[in-house]
Order: sequence, then structure tokens, then C-alpha cells
Amino acid sequence: MPASKTTEKILWLADCYSLAKHFPDPVTWLALLQLKKNQHTATINPFYYWLWMAIWKAAQTEQQAQV
Repeated sequence: MPASKTTEKILWLADCYSLAKHFPDPVTWLALLQLKKNQHTATINPFYYWLWMAIWKAAQTEQQAQV
């Protein structure tokens, strides 16, 4: 079972990465990932904020390299 959970996490990260390529604005990207009930940026878990921004930055860097 642990391998299945790891695979799911990797697929989720890959989905986030491909989605991030379509949103050049990080504010829009973060708004898509935030829970609807969690409207304040001060209450976002710092780890998730860092993870989402790292994914977004990686996706944007790859696009700039291809251009």
C-alpha cells in the first residue's frame, strides 16, 4: 500500500505542474489551489504555499527555457 500512496502523490504533483504551466500569474495559480473556506493568505499552511510556489516556478522556468 505505501507504494500506491507514493504513486498518487507523484501523480498529483505532476498534475499540479502541468496545470501551473497554463497560469503565468502566481496569484491566480494559488487561488486555484486554496480551499474555498480558507480566504486569508495568512492562514495558508506555509509548507503548502512553498510547495505550490515551487511547482509554479518550475513550470514557468521550463516554459521560458523552451521559448
